[in-house]
Amino acid sequence: MSGYVPGMNARPGTPDTRPSRLAPSAVAAFGAGLLATAAMPPLRGTGWLIVPALALLFGVVAASERPVRDAWLFGLAHQASLLHWLFLLGPEATITLRWLIPVSAVAAILYASLFYLLFGAALRLVRDRLGAAAALGLAPPLWTAMEAWRGAGELGFPWCLSGFAWLETPLRPLAAAAGELGLGFASALAAAALAAVVLALRDRAPATRRLAVMLPLFAAVCWVALAAGAGWRASGSDQGAPVRVSAVQADVALADKWRDGREDASVTPYTRLTAEAARAGAEFVVWAETAVPAYLLFDEDLLRWVRGTARDHGIWLYTGFPDARVTADGARERFNGSGLFGPDGLLRDRYAKHHLLPFGERMPFQGLLPWLGRIDLGQAEWTPGAAPTPMTVELGDRAFGFAGLVCYESIFPDLTRRAVRDGAGLLVNITNDGWFGRTAGPLQHAAMARMRAAECAVPLVRSANNGISFVVDARGEMLGRAGLYTRAAVTADVAPGPGGTPFVVFGHRPLLLAAAAWTLLALLLLRERRRKR
Repeated sequence: MSGYVPGMNARPGTPDTRPSRLAPSAVAAFGAGLLATAAMPPLRGTGWLIVPALALLFGVVAASERPVRDAWLFGLAHQASLLHWLFLLGPEATITLRWLIPVSAVAAILYASLFYLLFGAALRLVRDRLGAAAALGLAPPLWTAMEAWRGAGELGFPWCLSGFAWLETPLRPLAAAAGELGLGFASALAAAALAAVVLALRDRAPATRRLAVMLPLFAAVCWVALAAGAGWRASGSDQGAPVRVSAVQADVALADKWRDGREDASVTPYTRLTAEAARAGAEFVVWAETAVPAYLLFDEDLLRWVRGTARDHGIWLYTGFPDARVTADGARERFNGSGLFGPDGLLRDRYAKHHLLPFGERMPFQGLLPWLGRIDLGQAEWTPGAAPTPMTVELGDRAFGFAGLVCYESIFPDLTRRAVRDGAGLLVNITNDGWFGRTAGPLQHAAMARMRAAECAVPLVRSANNGISFVVDARGEMLGRAGLYTRAAVTADVAPGPGGTPFVVFGHRPLLLAAAAWTLLALLLLRERRRKR
């Protein structure tokens, strides 16, 4: 073959001395990042693009002269196009200094793209020691490890991982087998298999050709296992009796929400829409995050209103509100709280947001450096509550448990999985995405809540202040929806149940076993290649 292709003619690690304004590998990696964004919801019918996007990335990084740069360019293109709406936050955003909005947007994009840089560094280490075929073979487990790392800790940010691409496709039910990360691993296997076949056409080495055979076979086995696991349910996990639920979307302007003397801006629409939901037969009604714009348990007038609304209509009412308490040592703790009111108007249970939005709701790492809590960027500085556990709704001879997820918590699979494993038969996501405006932000956020329902095979009710509110069934299928900036009560019948999917029962253990099995098999194949050399 004549001609020069950067990264393919030179040995790994050898500097490319040929003059070039923009390396083809960099262009390909950047394009692959844009292609990965095109695979993500809210776009429909494009989820399959995640496979060629990752195949292009893996192939480029395995052969590039600068794999770390190219992996970072992929991440930069992907995250910048995915999170561009961060630059468009409205004036109601909880940031005191407006110039911090573009700064924080750039910081978020750079932070997310850093993980792709580290992925490229890991692949380069593998390639330099074992060759390009090894880098391609080990790309899927390294990719999945990177995505799992992105969602861990106080700075966890698992926003639109690769498995999320399949939400708006017929393959969404496969999330019940191994979760979003499991779908991402299967996608990475398919992508690496595609790239391995292309590599085998150029590299006739026996080990490379065996990789091109074994990798597609292993990927096919994993996809078949996902399909089989998606239909499995633990014994005793049948769905319960139908319950009519309603998600109230009051569309309260954020400019009015916290203004003194404008409590009526919230009271009026919530009162009217809740009455509408009750007339439609709703037994369980959900209001949005901070639907009550005050410390409810310390405001007699608003507390009387909420209790009276539940009592007058004979409904169970779950609503968000700021909460607070004074500790034994006299310290004040504030929470992004919520509460469940019974048909008698009594407060039956409470939940405070557990995983707070870093920098937006709390400065992170205060456990290590307490002085960070004194930095004021306009954030709320809430105190984290305990992890979500089921709250019980009793309807005559029927009862079901549900778990509350406040705003950002709906993007964390492990939070929902633990709650469903502990007995929640329904997930309830309350949020306030008003400062995202008419951008892709609220659409992406809403779609991720649907993935939680599909993973756990339980219905989900979502109430958002300005949208998007909806009710989905245990498969993640939409039963009713209210778009952005409309007032509505979305009412539908759902069947709460204990879930019992492989993901709920086993978590990520099957994924770890599959990743370990493939890693061992790939190393055995490539070890023989090194011995022959």
